[in-house]
Amino acid sequence: MNIENIRRLLEFDTPTVGNGVELMGIRDPATGYTGPDVRALMPEMGVRVGVAVTARMDTTSAGTDDPPSLFKDWLRLMRDAAKGGMPVFALIQAVGPRPRCTVSLGDGMAMLMRLAGAVGFLTDGGMRDLEGVREVGLACWAAGLSPMHGRLRWLDLNTTVIIDGMTVRPGDIIHADVNGSVVIPREVVDQACDKAIEVRKKEQGLFARWRAPGFTLDEY
Repeated sequence: MNIENIRRLLEFDTPTVGNGVELMGIRDPATGYTGPDVRALMPEMGVRVGVAVTARMDTTSAGTDDPPSLFKDWLRLMRDAAKGGMPVFALIQAVGPRPRCTVSLGDGMAMLMRLAGAVGFLTDGGMRDLEGVREVGLACWAAGLSPMHGRLRWLDLNTTVIIDGMTVRPGDIIHADVNGSVVIPREVVDQACDKAIEVRKKEQGLFARWRAPGFTLDEY
């Protein structure tokens, strides 16, 4: 997995990258992306690309106990993944009785995640401290915002997660922008940029033709 190819993916929007992955024919085109239930909460930050470091968390189960935290271990996984300048995308699958209300990120966690190499955060649950997280520079995709959470119950780290129907393995690449996110299997990430270029060239040609003076639907 070439880091330069990953950086080149920043040149494209997420739909273009998704179309490029579809051209490879490696998966059912109805899979591999998030839907409208997960949205960009900081769309002004633009495109983010990074290697997935995953976790699963429950913050809505009742209880006043003090469950063990895996946050430091998660940060170490991010730091290891970020070696050599690799950007990291942190993912948390929300579980529990009210998964969409699972708040798994705030400004304090975001500061440390940025120090560990994270450029983006993706969850099918919620987050809080929006302005503080924005100041840190961690772009976020989530179901929405919530001001509070119950006990943070870390279930596991570095396992396959499902975010809004999108299956992601640790080490896969996440590409996300205002449109949502797609997963690029780690085995084909070096080809993804070439396919995105192919998609963009085809679309540019089509759009130029459709915008040409005199073009009619009869020529479509």
